[in-house]
Amino acid sequence: MNNTREKLLTVAFDEIYHHGYSATSVDKILKKANMNKGSMYHFFKSKKELALAVINEKVNAYIEDKYSVLLEYEENICDEMMQMIKKRDNFDFTSGCKLNNLMQELSPIDKDFKVALEIVYKKFENIFEKVLDKAIAKNEISHNDTKALSMYIVASIEGCIGTAKKSQDASCFTTCISQLELFLNTLKK
Repeated sequence: MNNTREKLLTVAFDEIYHHGYSATSVDKILKKANMNKGSMYHFFKSKKELALAVINEKVNAYIEDKYSVLLEYEENICDEMMQMIKKRDNFDFTSGCKLNNLMQELSPIDKDFKVALEIVYKKFENIFEKVLDKAIAKNEISHNDTKALSMYIVASIEGCIGTAKKSQDASCFTTCISQLELFLNTLKK
């Protein structure tokens, strides 16, 4: 049974990512998952409940898996952080950011979605805040508000991905993110 639930979440995540929540129907998800409505309604009462599970489990895991590696860095923390941020092998700049797409579409229209997405977004920012705190503790950078700086870094990443999505051109991301790197270099000791 868990395999069925996992398959539904995976297919729903992919469909919502590529087509948006509003344009994705339960029927389309079920067809791609090769399942019937009974299978879905056994696990989820509604499309909204399925989408909330996608946010809480899939989107959350995506952010955790991609960015928690930053917490392992012990030296040259900002350089390592920028290398990881810039690495976008096989990134889908046509579809953009999995988290930000959902934030843009769902946060303004539904409180439950807003709360769930904000939890994931804050986790994203908190990872960077912890990394920056470590860089300060290691005397690598100087800054007095890592919470604000982490918000700025995440906003920069999301903005650069959005710029690349607009142009559907990875080089736009590279050009844009280089400005974040220039700024972070000014904080180095």
